[in-house]
Amino acid sequence: MMHVIVGKSAGKGTSAEELKWEDLSAEALANIASTPALFGGTQTYVLSGALAGERGEEFLDLAKEFVQSPHTFIFEEEKLLKKPTDMLAKAGAKVEVHTAAKKAESFNMFGLATIFGTRDKKRLWIELQKAARAEAAPEALAGMMYWKVRDMLAKGSTKYSKDELKSISRELVALYHDSHRGAGDLELLLERFVLRI
Repeated sequence: MMHVIVGKSAGKGTSAEELKWEDLSAEALANIASTPALFGGTQTYVLSGALAGERGEEFLDLAKEFVQSPHTFIFEEEKLLKKPTDMLAKAGAKVEVHTAAKKAESFNMFGLATIFGTRDKKRLWIELQKAARAEAAPEALAGMMYWKVRDMLAKGSTKYSKDELKSISRELVALYHDSHRGAGDLELLLERFVLRI
């Protein structure tokens, strides 16, 4: 039997023996495929990266022998082109392709800073909730808000007075340090802070 796993490994049991295919000739592999186990039963062999390697053609030529073998040959590949995949399927190999899950969109920190600058409490709180779902680090959120405050202090703001910005700047620094001293979870401290501005 020939089983080809492309992409994420399915995590086979520990009873499989890993074959160092680089050290074995095509004849030796054909011999292993056709020879019954010494005490009866069957063996499971794992070959990693063999089909996509420099000797891939040899293994494709042996596909029928692997398929007809009483033993199980598991080929683990990171990627496999369409032509070899079709050849393996035609030979009777079981081909299992695992596609990588799409990564979740990362959180837009600058969007948070822009909303912070508009002084829209509700939108800012919603944005903090999105950040929490995206698993954005609270330290990064506090840092981004602090950066926006410093930017508004330098350029001016129609939504905050200069004194308010200085006070907010001090409060953000205090929140950060308080959370690291154990005075509370920074994520919750930031939520409370946002609801007060």
